[in-house]
Amino acid sequence: MKLILSFALILIAFTACRQFKQMRGSGNIITENKTVGDFNSISVGGALEVELKNGDATEVKVEADDNLMKYVDIHVSGNTLKIKSEGLNNLNNAHLKVFITAPNINQIKSSGAATVSIKGILKNNDKINMEASGAANINGEVDAPEIDTEASGAANIDISGRTKSYKANASGSGTVKSSDLMSETTNAHASGAGTVHVYSSVSMDAEASGAGTVHYKGGGSISQKVSGAGNIKKDD
Repeated sequence: MKLILSFALILIAFTACRQFKQMRGSGNIITENKTVGDFNSISVGGALEVELKNGDATEVKVEADDNLMKYVDIHVSGNTLKIKSEGLNNLNNAHLKVFITAPNINQIKSSGAATVSIKGILKNNDKINMEASGAANINGEVDAPEIDTEASGAANIDISGRTKSYKANASGSGTVKSSDLMSETTNAHASGAGTVHVYSSVSMDAEASGAGTVHYKGGGSISQKVSGAGNIKKDD
């Protein structure tokens, strides 16, 4: 019995070492073009950088170290382009970058240590939804009648542009920086240690709970609710 237990412990330790073994990029960068189906949403996870832009034709291209390319998984599920790095938990000097061009993106999800950067202006005739979690980032300029953002964990969303109706939510130690997003009506909520920066020209509903903070700009009317050590501040 002791022999079996010892073997099991050794196996667990060996598996853990393999899981957290550091992987280094070769430095030899290669490019692959991916053929995918139609999509209007993207979901990114892992240690990846993604550049996203509007365009008439759909294109997906991957740049990576030749020894790491096989770990990048890209496929369409439903209407979502899913991008993740499989088994890359401890990287050193790695190059993993995905370039996406698509005509009608309405949702971006970024998780883990992923970063999604919007190039040019991301436009949609209806709505754009953005969610960042873990230590992920989303940044860029957007233009849509309705925009929703949500940052949780230690994630960060940093956007500018314009919209008519805007919702921003930050929880955990997440941050939403959107005071350069010109919005008419805004709903902002910060909880935990979350921080939200917003703008409104017509009206705003702001709520801060826990140790959350809402910073706001603009000349619109404001309805505010504060609980715990929450704080709502008007910035110059």
